[in-house]
Amino acid sequence: MNIDLESRTITRRSFLKGAGVVGAAGLLSACGGSKSDNAGSTAASGAAAPNTTGGTPLKEYISWESANRELESWNVLYSQQLTDINVTTNMWDGLLSFDCYGKLAPAIAKSWEANDDSTVWTFHLRDDVDWVDANGGVKEHITANDFLVGLEWVLNSYKNEANNTSMPTLYLVGAEEYYEKTKEMGDAAASLSYQDMLDAGVGIEAADDYTLVFTCKDPCPYFDSVASYTSFYPASQALIDELGVDGFRGCDNTNMWFCGPYIVDEYIQGNTKSYIPNPSYYAASECSRFERFTVTMISDQAIAFQLYQNRELDEIDLNESTITTITSDPNNEYNSQLCEKRAKPSAYCMHFNYQKNNADGTPDDNWNKAIANKAFRQCFYRGLNLKAWYSRYNKINPLKCENDLYTMKGLCYNTEGVEYSTLVAKEMGFDSEQYDGETMIRLRANGGDISDLKKQAMEELSAIGVTFPVKASFYIIASSTSALDTATVLRQCFTDSFGDDFITLDIQTYVSSLTQEVRSPRLQSFVINGWSADFGDPINFLGQEILHDDNAYYAQYYSNIASVAEAPADYQADLMDTYEQYTDLVNTANAIVDDTDARYDAFAKAEAFMLENVLVSPCYYDVSWCLTHANEYSKINAMFGGCNYKAVNWETSEEAYTTVQYEQFAKAFELASQG
Repeated sequence: MNIDLESRTITRRSFLKGAGVVGAAGLLSACGGSKSDNAGSTAASGAAAPNTTGGTPLKEYISWESANRELESWNVLYSQQLTDINVTTNMWDGLLSFDCYGKLAPAIAKSWEANDDSTVWTFHLRDDVDWVDANGGVKEHITANDFLVGLEWVLNSYKNEANNTSMPTLYLVGAEEYYEKTKEMGDAAASLSYQDMLDAGVGIEAADDYTLVFTCKDPCPYFDSVASYTSFYPASQALIDELGVDGFRGCDNTNMWFCGPYIVDEYIQGNTKSYIPNPSYYAASECSRFERFTVTMISDQAIAFQLYQNRELDEIDLNESTITTITSDPNNEYNSQLCEKRAKPSAYCMHFNYQKNNADGTPDDNWNKAIANKAFRQCFYRGLNLKAWYSRYNKINPLKCENDLYTMKGLCYNTEGVEYSTLVAKEMGFDSEQYDGETMIRLRANGGDISDLKKQAMEELSAIGVTFPVKASFYIIASSTSALDTATVLRQCFTDSFGDDFITLDIQTYVSSLTQEVRSPRLQSFVINGWSADFGDPINFLGQEILHDDNAYYAQYYSNIASVAEAPADYQADLMDTYEQYTDLVNTANAIVDDTDARYDAFAKAEAFMLENVLVSPCYYDVSWCLTHANEYSKINAMFGGCNYKAVNWETSEEAYTTVQYEQFAKAFELASQG
């Protein structure tokens, strides 16, 4: 099909400015080995995918995102939200990236190696990387010192407000001590520089302008995966000086400097983001990029489908309603174009709020007492049948979305090649259970019958004044019909599983920011949130839920268990004891640094303890169907880190890909991955 891309661009962009409105999907957060065998490699951001179908590639691409995915920060060092990183990954590069098979690949670091015990890691940087401004003008050259500036910013509690610090403090010599020093200094820490960080003994060194050396507290054979994350990205001292500390922390697309494959051409908050190639990108000759890459916010599936049909979008994920519309008509042209996507590298869970407030700011004692009860929580894990809800994401194979564990599949493997989540399933007693397309694995033992647990919970809670049914407040974006439809199905799952006398789902709405309108005032009973790993070790997941750690993301910002620990009520005594036991199990596992198998076994026991006590309740994996002009198997596919939305080396086609082609892509990918 011969299309005038230039004129089409104008039409599509103009249309989207008027039609693009926000929609909803599951919220995703991110904080995201072996010694490198890539020392001689030169391909940045992975090798370019071959043109496997002979289709005419797209020069410009329009993707989409949903309502609650508007970014909250442009500062790549500050943000821990994957919704932010999905954007900023296109404007910034770090030391390393990934290829389409999830293997580490060079980026600003052209090669890297570790010493014999993996405590000292050396990264050799390219000498042709520049900072550019919002207009693409070169500002200054990037050297190893920029990584020192970036790390000092991350570790400085005043500058970075304790965001994104967990990995450096966990792994680098002296990093935690420096962070605590800046925390104690308060406002005075604003004047500290990277030299102060070095003088304090933090394990980072610029051996020369293009050699960066990290020293770990303990042997860490996967540190290169850690170093790929955004907390180790560079920053320009000149830009910080220009904007000031507050200005740099709150930077936006107009005043930030970039070093990645794209710069921002247009940003309309709540509507569109358009990127164009960075004219001074160091790897321009080593990867393919679009002439324009646009992401538009879509209100609901009906609008998305209409835009796709009009070629105003180049890809859409399909919900239950749209798949039904297509498959109910055997003559629908899209029947042959239904493509099942691979699971996104994220595990979604219900994160309970243990310190919920009412809308007037008073404590919601009814919910807080209920969720502190173990039997009450266990009903979520052992009794909530989510198959109908899964159909909203994957109508054809709904139970492919099932998630019974906390840590995502495929994160890491022991020395015998056993995948870590298998170890957890063994501890839980269902390692022999397999996908059957009919019944959720965790409901098979009791058939979903929680009558005894329900009776126990109601008796114990009634004795301390809880009234039934307990209302679980669940918030969705107000403007999205799709989010409402999905939440309505979830509410029915609650009714079908629990009855109307025990737990009911109370659907509430927010206008634009879940964080500001809901999470900060602590109005939610739970949030369904996904975690995308930052590096390849279970501590990245399990460490987010522990006590006594400022960097425990969920403990601090979602469950609020860290706040509960400061002054627990009498009814929270057992809950706090459980969290202390869990914290001890995680810390014990994390202290094992010389035996990978023993480390993973210990983490598996900690995770099984978490699940038995249902401190969180795992929900789903994102395995959806789509219509698309992009070969997903050509995209970066990292199990951790923030590079998966980097729009480089994508295979695309003017003609939509077919079901058969996607099945072939999946088979070829599996074979290549095994090889």
